[in-house]
Amino acid sequence: MNIHDYVNYLNPQNKILLEEYKKANQNEMWLTTIILSLTIIDNILSDENNLDYIDGLDINHFKNSRDFHWLRFRRNQILHYEGPKDGFLGNKDSANVLKKDSLRADKIIQKCFVDLFK
Repeated sequence: MNIHDYVNYLNPQNKILLEEYKKANQNEMWLTTIILSLTIIDNILSDENNLDYIDGLDINHFKNSRDFHWLRFRRNQILHYEGPKDGFLGNKDSANVLKKDSLRADKIIQKCFVDLFK
C-alpha cells in the first residue's frame, strides 16, 4: 500500500503535511521531504486520537527503531548547523547524498504507516 492510502487515519494537519510531502517528492525537494517525513511521523505519534487504532507496543517498537533515530538525527543535521555535513559540502555528490537520504526517509515513513496502521 501507498502512504496516501492511509489518509483517513490522519488528522487535518497531517493531511495537509502529507500533501506537501507528496509535492516535495514530485519536485525533488530532498531536504523538504526529509524534514516533512519526520514531522508527519511525530504528529502521528503525538496524536492521542490514534491510540484508538494504534497499539502502544507498535508505537514503542517504532520509536526505538534504528531508522527512526537515523531520521531524527538527519533532520536535526539539516535544521541545526554544527559544521559541514554530507549533502551540504557544495560538491557534485551533495545532491546525490540528499536524494539517497530522502529515499531512505520515504521508506521510513512508509514503514511507519504500515507498522502502525495495520
